[in-house]
Amino acid sequence: MRIPIYKLATLWLILGLLFLGACASGPGAKIAGKPAVYTAGDDQTLLARHAPVFLVENNQVPYNRIGTPRAVVREDGGEALTVDPDRATFYVRKQTFTTAGGSYTNLIYRVHFAEVPGGWAPFYIGAGRNIGLLVVVTLDPQNQPLLYTTVHTCGCYLAFVPTSHLAPAAYPRGWSQGPQFVYGETLPGYLDSQEGSASEQNLVVVLRPGNHRVKDLQLLKPSGLQASAAITADLQPLEALETLPLAAGRTTSFYETTGDRRGYVKGSYKVRERWLMGWWALDWRVGEDKVFATDKAEGINFYTSLKPWAREASDMRDFTAFLKYWGWKL
Repeated sequence: MRIPIYKLATLWLILGLLFLGACASGPGAKIAGKPAVYTAGDDQTLLARHAPVFLVENNQVPYNRIGTPRAVVREDGGEALTVDPDRATFYVRKQTFTTAGGSYTNLIYRVHFAEVPGGWAPFYIGAGRNIGLLVVVTLDPQNQPLLYTTVHTCGCYLAFVPTSHLAPAAYPRGWSQGPQFVYGETLPGYLDSQEGSASEQNLVVVLRPGNHRVKDLQLLKPSGLQASAAITADLQPLEALETLPLAAGRTTSFYETTGDRRGYVKGSYKVRERWLMGWWALDWRVGEDKVFATDKAEGINFYTSLKPWAREASDMRDFTAFLKYWGWKL
């Protein structure tokens, strides 16, 4: 039996509204209770100096905290992978890439949370465990930040924010420096890195409680943030996620290494996204968190567009092609 076109269109509209409305509480909300500031400390290495500062709302709730992935051996001999909310870690990597316009450096920061809760009020379509977020800082040859890119480690909720160091000619066609609407959140379309002392400013990433969505991006001095706690995160190489310590001196990967889930975060199942989105996105594992490699010869496709025909072009592993797909002309 064929389904009439108008019914399919209605279904797509309902699902779209559900997808947008269920994932965010709406822009412009005040800072929720007991926020905490997470920083990389005062280390003067390049990765520490440009590390984002995370302002985490409702930090008293364990699943809102930036944590550290842990692996333990269960009584049955199997592994259990969790994210410990009592210790914060930023997983980092430096990557260089080249475009027709020159050579650039990416500083990649990955953080994880224990879960997005799976209750019904509020209803989060992305409910699941071991959730992650990536922040990529793109630097010019003088190590000035040109572009900030944020995306969840499932490849969803992608957002770009250029700085005043990036020439407007490099923007995608029609880009506005005013507010931008990103899947239910309102983010800036531009950050002025010329104001004040750039060396004392950090990218501040404000995270919404519950779903860990990026709620705001600002350039501020960390000392100017109001929070109930200041937490210094450990800096670990991104590769450390592939050698988490186990008992008796053994290690294990945070990602599946065999089978049809190879490359996906262990324990990251997104049942709601699978049933509500997987069929039209043509991906049974849509929304599941995965490894982020910086070479197409490694890992799995880290696509950032839900269009099935754009999987390769929007793959962040090839950052040059990824920028070109989204219209950036660095």
